[in-house]
Amino acid sequence: MSLTLTQRLGLPSMRGQGALVVATLIDALGTGLYLPFSLLYFQRVAGLALPVIGGGLSLATALILPIIPFMGVLVDRFGAKPMVVVAQVLQALGFLGYLFVHSLVVLGVSALLVMAGARLFYVSFGVLIAQIASPDERDRWYGLSGATQNLGIGMGGLVAGFIVAWGGTIGYQTLIVANVLSFGLAALLLLWRTAPSPVRPARSADSSQGSRAVLANRPFLVLVACNVLFTLTLSLLSTGLPLYITETLNLSTVTLGILSAFGAGLLIGTQTLVMRLLEPYRRTRSLALASLLRALGYALLALALLLPHVLLVPYLFGVVALNTLASLITAPTVIALAAASSPAHLQGRYLAIYQFSWGIASALAPTLFTLLYALGPAWPWVALIGPTLIAGFVMVRLELYLPGQAVHVHPKEVARNEPAC
Repeated sequence: MSLTLTQRLGLPSMRGQGALVVATLIDALGTGLYLPFSLLYFQRVAGLALPVIGGGLSLATALILPIIPFMGVLVDRFGAKPMVVVAQVLQALGFLGYLFVHSLVVLGVSALLVMAGARLFYVSFGVLIAQIASPDERDRWYGLSGATQNLGIGMGGLVAGFIVAWGGTIGYQTLIVANVLSFGLAALLLLWRTAPSPVRPARSADSSQGSRAVLANRPFLVLVACNVLFTLTLSLLSTGLPLYITETLNLSTVTLGILSAFGAGLLIGTQTLVMRLLEPYRRTRSLALASLLRALGYALLALALLLPHVLLVPYLFGVVALNTLASLITAPTVIALAAASSPAHLQGRYLAIYQFSWGIASALAPTLFTLLYALGPAWPWVALIGPTLIAGFVMVRLELYLPGQAVHVHPKEVARNEPAC
């Protein structure tokens, strides 16, 4: 009965890996404690001006991007699980440094450690999931990890508000200390309680090619290029939607908070179920569907300008639900497709290049949104409808060139019965 319920909810088999899920939750909880108050901490506690904070964090981001491919080499050489632990330690050290930030130099060095650890975590964690999950449960595992991270971040953000309100300056410092401890505890759990590290695939003759093997794989690079757009659309929503709702549509910050909580609740509560429902279908078709939903969501956001004010709130609940559904489909599916498209002995390198697309999109989103928004409040949404639809079409065409075991969630069942959609 319990197993049947687990399957119906879209949860993967977690035998021997429960501590991994707990470690992921603890990691995300610490991030959620810090993230909403990061700029306020540097401004109010560290005493830095906003231009200095922005410049230091942007410089750290720019310096980390070129070394992301090298992180894939480390994962392939030393294993995914040890590199996840190293990533946790780097982030713990970086946040510990934040307690002593009173100058741009200390901020830059600490931010470099934090961002290097974060990028290394996502590269190595993606490979670790690919190694511990059976091929037909990867989508469920990526969905579960995403839901767990969203739950932890949401819980952390909620608790952080009370801590800051109660403690003032000490409250801000408490958030940093709690984040340091969360990374340390997550690393200890991974070392002590998780199942033994998966046996790494033996190096083959072409493993010496390094990242050149990835760069020679054109279908995979097309997938990465499409993911730049997928990630850019998500970043634009998180960056621009609060401004659009409060300043353009003249709704209150309370309404914005309720809409954000609604979207987060959908992500947490339905992520694994959505992945189960999509399992009979090709991953490329699922991503095409998500692109169609995202384009429709953009069109509806632009049309919100024409609605009477009294209809905006229920209308936006529908728009948020639509965009959230697109996110539910895209995030786990695209990384599962990337992992299944990469040779096992080069998986670290492949997923490092995949993660590089996230860095590019995150760097582009704020500038792109502000430029388009300056042309008119509807332009950020209208301008992305066409590219989003094109990316969906490219995904359908790409399935002809990607490995069959990557396109299908259950490749063994494809020959027997595959839905036409």
